[in-house]
Amino acid sequence: MRGSLGLLLSLIVAGPLPAAERGNPWNEVQPDAIRSHVEFLAADLLEGRATASRGYDIAAAYVASQFRQAGLQPAGDDEKSYLQKVPLLEATPVLPGSSAALVRNDDTYAFEYGTHYLPNADFISASSTLSAPMMFAGFGIDAPELSYNDFEDIDVKGRIAVIFSGAPAKFSNEKRAYYSWEERKLTTLVERGAVGVITIDFQRGYCEKRTPWERRVAMSWIPQMRWLDEAGQPQNAFPALKLRFRFNHDAASQLFETAQSSFPEALAASEDGTPQGFELPGMMTLSATTGLRKTESANVLGVLRGSDPQLKDEYVVISAHLDHLGRGTAVNGDSVYNGAHDNAVGVGIMLEIARALHESNARPRRSVLFAAVTAEEKGLLGSDFFARQAQANEKKIVANLNVDMPLPFAPVFDFVALGAEHSTLGSAARQATAAQGYRLSADAAPELVRFIRSDQFSFIRRGIPALVLSAGYQPRNPSADLDELRRQYLATHYHQPSDDLTLPIDYPTAADLARVDLRIALSIANATTAPRWSNGDFFAEKFYTVK
Repeated sequence: MRGSLGLLLSLIVAGPLPAAERGNPWNEVQPDAIRSHVEFLAADLLEGRATASRGYDIAAAYVASQFRQAGLQPAGDDEKSYLQKVPLLEATPVLPGSSAALVRNDDTYAFEYGTHYLPNADFISASSTLSAPMMFAGFGIDAPELSYNDFEDIDVKGRIAVIFSGAPAKFSNEKRAYYSWEERKLTTLVERGAVGVITIDFQRGYCEKRTPWERRVAMSWIPQMRWLDEAGQPQNAFPALKLRFRFNHDAASQLFETAQSSFPEALAASEDGTPQGFELPGMMTLSATTGLRKTESANVLGVLRGSDPQLKDEYVVISAHLDHLGRGTAVNGDSVYNGAHDNAVGVGIMLEIARALHESNARPRRSVLFAAVTAEEKGLLGSDFFARQAQANEKKIVANLNVDMPLPFAPVFDFVALGAEHSTLGSAARQATAAQGYRLSADAAPELVRFIRSDQFSFIRRGIPALVLSAGYQPRNPSADLDELRRQYLATHYHQPSDDLTLPIDYPTAADLARVDLRIALSIANATTAPRWSNGDFFAEKFYTVK
């Protein structure tokens, strides 16, 4: 058993630095303090920290105690609590209650669960059946500013839309990220009258190795969730789309048989970035049974109040997701999905930033709010709920620094600041990185569209500039193959029980990540003006409204 009860009894942090080294908060950051947090949070004792589980609740109580020790004031549901409760609806697809069958020219083709398809959970009904004709709609994208429209020659009203995941490779990185966003696609389909969706993976290279069909099937045991509004209704459930299924390529080939283009031809056209849409002959019947359960989990929120009377009601939010996948299908005899890199390391860095601020008696002008959020693995739910509540309560958040899976495998010469090009946070990141003795590198895998895939997107979509700092690609030790370490992690350990404390974690590098994030946070918190989006930035045009 990795981790032990002894960790619970021997926790936390090393002693303060000698007086000569004190003063600047980043000098207070200690690698062993981060290690202590990670070794507790990624221990088997916490059972993988699944949202709304006992293990997660232990982790949340632990983080709250660390916030208190770091001198942060409670910022949860009331002035005495660090916990912000998030009401949730959990939905689990039931295998015996799902089916998919295509009737075409008096022939019936029955598809098999897992072998050919996976059903999405239905958050509206425990049992649903949908029979409708199908229409292929390319990527399911209408992007007028790019002169791209998969719907130009088709009508999906009353039909099951069959679409590829992702977006054309010819789109720039930020536009591909935005138009790959599932919520954007589903909103478009609802507006055009579709009644159901079949999604087919369209992945290239690195992405394909990360989420092959076999891995999707292996992970299909994980319940899905949505947060509930004040009326008890699930958000982003898209009830107009009665059922949503995912088909693999073998099943997709059958759908395209006798259509105007074959499945390989449709793939090739999408690879070229050609908009396309046409009818898929036959009538598709989809059925699903879903187990529904109301539950709740909690964000953990603590705040260091600002010292400036004019700026203290503005907030810099430092976030990291606390949840992982919990217990699940055993792999090599191990059923605990510990989430060491994803995201115990990120939470450890965030907690050490809070402690360093406290030890240095720093009093920034703006308030700094620390958020350990729940349900990131369920679709950024905890951060979305937090950002929505902050917006509703007119709490002015000026920036988000998110810490998610920074992957400090080994010492490096460089860091990556995801989102640096989108706002003035990029300038702050460059200065802070250089001050700590590092270079700033560009994202080497923009096809992963990571800018929309973690909690920072909950802030971005509300017009708030955001940044995500992670370890880079240039090893200090020439014998360290960082590309291979990253490839192995994504292919073998990501979202697996093996993401545990046996993997390499370089805590001095994690500490330097904390120092750079801390420098950035303080530069924002003490600046006369709040961060600004870059002129003409795509995400600003989509989400930012001048107030």
